[in-house]
Amino acid sequence: DTPNGRYLECDPQGGLVQSEADALDLVAACGENETTNLLIHATNLPEAFYDLRTGLAGAVLLKFTNYRIRAAAVLDPAKSSQGRFGEFALETNRRNDFRVYPDRDSAVAWLLKR
Repeated sequence: DTPNGRYLECDPQGGLVQSEADALDLVAACGENETTNLLIHATNLPEAFYDLRTGLAGAVLLKFTNYRIRAAAVLDPAKSSQGRFGEFALETNRRNDFRVYPDRDSAVAWLLKR
């Protein structure tokens, strides 16, 4: 198995990514599991992630980018397409390090494709 053929999935019932330290914990977990691909669920993200004024989304994604982690987030389309976060999600979906998807299958397909 190569790192590109694997991904680490956050437990949908698991903890929240509430800080840069939490993002670094996920980076470390990816390293321990020999992958650069990460799947995050909406249940892993607090409300502050969607409010760009908090800076949480930017700080978390910067950590992932700095450590070359490709992350896919499975988010409710109604929530992820609204307001400034919706604009942010559209912009990130043009990049190759973070994308937002409405379902797990689409997110996994992107993570496993290079």
